[in-house]
Amino acid sequence: MGILEIKNLNLSFYSGENKYQALYDINFNLEEGEMLAVVGESGCGKTLTAMSILRLLPATAKITSGQIIYQGNDLLSIKENEMHNIRGKEIALVPQDPMTSLNPLYTIGSQLIEIIKTHHNIRGQEAEKLAIEVLEQVKIPNAKERLKSYPHEFSGGMRQRVIIAMAIACKSKIIIADEPTTALDVTVQAQIMELLKEIQKNNGTSFLFISHDFGLVYETADKSCVMYAGHIVEKAQTEYLFKAPKHPYTKALIKALPDFNSTKLETIEGQPPSVKDSFNGCPFFPRCKNAIKICNEKFPPYIPINESLTACWLYQ
Repeated sequence: MGILEIKNLNLSFYSGENKYQALYDINFNLEEGEMLAVVGESGCGKTLTAMSILRLLPATAKITSGQIIYQGNDLLSIKENEMHNIRGKEIALVPQDPMTSLNPLYTIGSQLIEIIKTHHNIRGQEAEKLAIEVLEQVKIPNAKERLKSYPHEFSGGMRQRVIIAMAIACKSKIIIADEPTTALDVTVQAQIMELLKEIQKNNGTSFLFISHDFGLVYETADKSCVMYAGHIVEKAQTEYLFKAPKHPYTKALIKALPDFNSTKLETIEGQPPSVKDSFNGCPFFPRCKNAIKICNEKFPPYIPINESLTACWLYQ
């Protein structure tokens, strides 16, 4: 068992008398010091899975069954005040948009020091010294001076570095990076991912990396789970997943990556289903070029093939 284990997680949305299932029997392990990617198109349930771990879900969402085991404790069973102590200190979040996570009315220094004081028994100059140290760790120049800056005085990439610095300051064992490079240009994206890999290596931090960018996942993640319509359809070591993808959806995602040696860009025809759509079989059935009759009738079992685990009738 790793540092974090998700077992048979099911989640539904409730609207009046209607119930819409959004996550179906999610299972995966995050090992200590590992970067595990959860990858798939928008709306597939990646962020819902991550927010379930932190118990930060919309009011209409409810986890109907399953366990989230962190260091031997089920996070779904503990009291809210215990969960409050875990958020930030033990498990930190690096969100898509750091601007919404930083208060525009307070300096970077005051926000960073407040977090340090909350999670560590240090004050005054000692807290300021740690704040400077973590800003330097995330490669913010003139760290001491930049403590006096406000969020709007930082670029998007610099604000993301501040959020990462907050996670380091808390000495979090797990960092959930939810599309951490979405609003950044390609060069800054590479710098942020390089920084996360550095933290993983130097601090032994475990990362859950949420992304729709398979190219970025290939460069950074140790293991990957591919999600589609609330299901994990394939999981494997990232390198193996790219060399020998098994599920038709994984194959289609990899084919859709830009190839600079080709003028043709592959696409996946059709649209992913909405959470309101119901299906008995594999949700990828309407878009799958290899589908057979049973694919539309029953969701497939998970089948181990070489180094991969995939849910596809073609291998049964």
